[in-house]
Amino acid sequence: MSVRPELTEEQRAAIRVDIDPGARCLDVDWVVAAHDDPEVMRRCAASSHLLLRSRATRPARLPPDVVERLARDEDRVVCLLLAESCDDAPAVMLPKVWQWWNGSLSRPGRPRSHPNFPRRDLLQYADDPHPRMRRLALDDPESTAESAERFSRDPDEEIRLRAAKDVRLSAASAVYLLDDPDASLRAAASRHPRLPTRVLVGLLLDVETADQAVCNPSIPLAVMHRKIDRAAEPPARAG
Repeated sequence: MSVRPELTEEQRAAIRVDIDPGARCLDVDWVVAAHDDPEVMRRCAASSHLLLRSRATRPARLPPDVVERLARDEDRVVCLLLAESCDDAPAVMLPKVWQWWNGSLSRPGRPRSHPNFPRRDLLQYADDPHPRMRRLALDDPESTAESAERFSRDPDEEIRLRAAKDVRLSAASAVYLLDDPDASLRAAASRHPRLPTRVLVGLLLDVETADQAVCNPSIPLAVMHRKIDRAAEPPARAG
């Protein structure tokens, strides 16, 4: 009832609506049908009804004034959906969404993979108290090997994991991360191309680490083929 198109905003606001933030909201048909109509999108973006504002974020392209209004919405769900669906979502909003959103099943890369996500000036977050913001610093083209070294010792495991995947990380730090408390981080370190040969051989000979270490790109192709062929051999019969 509250999302019927013929209602005025005054009538709509008079209807009490409780929206469960954990529930999946269905599309509003008349809003979907009008995604190419700028005036309808303006009307929905200015609505007091969260469902209409959130459905207005779904078009890939929106008028600049509609994008600007939705990007300032007080409900972060609206900003999230704008980052997911709209290619016009503003760059200034996207890092704010990244701070708390990992991406959905339908758009797992966003907001980080959004075309408007900042690609430069990310070093400004190197000392940010929020771990997810600090993690962006290594993606800055101006970041250095020293940055990777620093973040390999960060107290946050996600940041250490990002550093473990950085090809600029030193061999010593890659070895250091092999003893990290986090299993996924140890696995990433075992795949680092700068691991010393003797360390990598030890990982390959250990049944607990061989599955990850065998994916290390520094292993010669011939060695990989030998291991694959050996794994495909049928087990020897006893006696």
